[in-house]
Amino acid sequence: MSEFRWDVVVIGGGPAGYTAAIRARQRGLNVLLVEKDELGGTCLNRGCIPSKALIHCAKIWQTVKSAQKFGVIAPEVRFDWSEMQKWANRVVSTLRRGLQSLLKHHGVAVEKGEGKLHGANEVLVSSGGGEKVHAAKAIVLATGSSPMQIPCDPNASVLTEEQALFLPSLPESVVVIGGGPSGVELAWLFNALGVKVILVEMLPRILPIMDVEVAEGLKQSLEKQGIVVRTGTKVNFVSARQGKTSVHTEAGEVEVDLVVCAIGRKANSNGLGEVGINLNPNGSVAVNEWQQTSVQTIFAVGDLVHGSGTAHGGMMEAERAVEAIARQISGKPLPTFPKNSVIPVCTYTEPQALSVGLTEQEAKEKGLDVKIARFPWRASGAAMASGATEGFVKAIADAKTKHVLGLHILGADAVNLNGEASLIVGNKMTVEQAVDIIRQHPSLSEGIKEALWALVGLPLHITRRPNRGRE
Repeated sequence: MSEFRWDVVVIGGGPAGYTAAIRARQRGLNVLLVEKDELGGTCLNRGCIPSKALIHCAKIWQTVKSAQKFGVIAPEVRFDWSEMQKWANRVVSTLRRGLQSLLKHHGVAVEKGEGKLHGANEVLVSSGGGEKVHAAKAIVLATGSSPMQIPCDPNASVLTEEQALFLPSLPESVVVIGGGPSGVELAWLFNALGVKVILVEMLPRILPIMDVEVAEGLKQSLEKQGIVVRTGTKVNFVSARQGKTSVHTEAGEVEVDLVVCAIGRKANSNGLGEVGINLNPNGSVAVNEWQQTSVQTIFAVGDLVHGSGTAHGGMMEAERAVEAIARQISGKPLPTFPKNSVIPVCTYTEPQALSVGLTEQEAKEKGLDVKIARFPWRASGAAMASGATEGFVKAIADAKTKHVLGLHILGADAVNLNGEASLIVGNKMTVEQAVDIIRQHPSLSEGIKEALWALVGLPLHITRRPNRGRE
């Protein structure tokens, strides 16, 4: 195969794409990364990073407002939305420059342009009116996804979840359509900054992929904070009327200044079916356990496979695809199955929500006999010290094998407990093995251990084993 200029061509420079490019170079492969826009993809430029930067700004604002209870007097405090956006933009710019340097350091060739498949081993790159064909032994597709839209009047003020992060000024009122992580985070962000927010979700509850108790607990918290949450409500149309935007639902009509559509994303898979790649009914790319498509030399990772996934999930898939490509190029066989991984799902609200492994409902649907225990944060020394006692840790274990099947957390800084939770669940630790891990005292990590202790009937800092109902 000496006629191939590249070992691997990666189309798309988001988290999944740049991970594939770097890992392939680290294996000694010759790599070209093609990106039509800015490196970092949606996550870095229009999604995960700017949204979390703005959420952090809003949390600081909330903390300053309540600083007096901690003995900190801060008179005449206020926030500046434009300065918050400048902070988010600086974060994005810094990370983007860092990514450029990182790719250069690893020796990844980067070409700006729109890459399209030109065959099983060729990529056509269009840029500045010119075209170039690159031949490669393997191709990784990491073209991501795009926000889905709802039917609306062209004159109505409707933004996507990405566009909402770059508003020049805050509206007085907003309807956020979609109760997934992005919609819930945007609803919290706007509400924290004084915007009147209505969150609308078509399904019976928000965060449908999370554990029911965590999702319901967060819903109650959002409502206490002033957000109107309407679940089981379908939006039929959005119209414009006398400078206002009207949201038409089955339950009635609501007038607001702005509508943010966060109903999900669709895979950027246009044209892939025409070159022989099998697609799923929702337009995402069908792959095997090694991220290989129906064309042996072409692999797909990230949102292109899921329609709407996580950056960290896409990065893990990129590592898996590169493992397969490296073996394929060297003529080594692939094992039947790669190592299974547990993908944590997080929501960066306040309180935060984290879900790792099976939910209670999923475990029961599988016919498993489960044991469940909860530990309330109000019994945690670390949570008490920071004044953040809302929420709980929920642990789910197989009653027979004692393996920890799921860990679900609602509370401050829950997201940063994802590594420990994923380690326990992903490695199929038993409850006894997981409680043997020594955690720093005081720390929020102890909350996981306390819930696990409760599972075996030996709670330490609670007086009973809360197996039913929420503490």
